[in-house]
Formats: sequence, C-alpha cells, structure tokens
Amino acid sequence: MILLAKIALAQPFRFDRVDILAEDPGTWINYDLPQAPVAFTQTAVRLVEQVSVQWQLPLPNLYLGTSIASQSLTYELPWKHGLGVHGGLQTSLLLPRGAVLGAHWRTGRVRLGLGASVISSATWAHVDYSQWHVLPTIGVGVGRKYEAPAG
Repeated sequence: MILLAKIALAQPFRFDRVDILAEDPGTWINYDLPQAPVAFTQTAVRLVEQVSVQWQLPLPNLYLGTSIASQSLTYELPWKHGLGVHGGLQTSLLLPRGAVLGAHWRTGRVRLGLGASVISSATWAHVDYSQWHVLPTIGVGVGRKYEAPAG
C-alpha cells in the first residue's frame, strides 16, 4: 500500500488523448449512428456526448476516461509494435454499469481500438442490473505521442 502511495505521489495525472470515437460505452456506433438519416440532430448531440478525454493516472498503464455520457477506468497492457490489450470498468455518473475489453494499436499520436462493451441498463433513477447488452466497439483517439515501453 505504501508503494502504491509513493508511485501515486511521484507522478501527476496527465492528458493522454481525446477519443473522438470512444469504446466506452459503445452505444453511439451501435444505436445512434444507424438512426442518423432520420434523427440527425440527436445523433450529432450523442456523438459529442460520447467524445472522451483520457487521462493517464499515476500508476503505469492506468487511464481515466471522462465524457458526458460515461466515465471509465481502464488498464492497457502494451505488447509489441504499439499493439496491446485493454480492459476496464464503465460508469455513468459514477454508477457502475459495465466493462470494456479489447485490443488496441498506438502509433504516433493515434490510438485505434476494437473490442466489446458489456453494459447494463442501470441508471441512478432505476438501479437494475437484470438486463445486459454486449456491443462491439471501435475507438479512434488522438493525443500525446505514443512512447513504446522500454524493454
């Protein structure tokens, strides 16, 4: 515990990227985008709601995602040549509601991700975890230049 506290105090939060198309929660590409021809304004508003700013936390490979629609805590495990896997928890207004799991590729200032989002229909008005949805996700992010892990 003391080691984690020392690591957290030694490194600040820092901006990592903006996910223009966020993997968390994955509803825009699955539910809203197909409705664009008949509900363009609503689709555009929901696009803005899902844009996520990703912050690198003091612990290595741990990220906090913040958007109007969702918040997430994600761990990215780098592998080789910018490829890696990631997984994390999703919340809506800090109500736990699901998880995201996938693979990603980072090069230069770009991050591309493919994965799956498992989300419940729970809200603060109706905290009910009886219905779950599994959605395919695509992520496109732009931000800080990727630094390959040493070793």
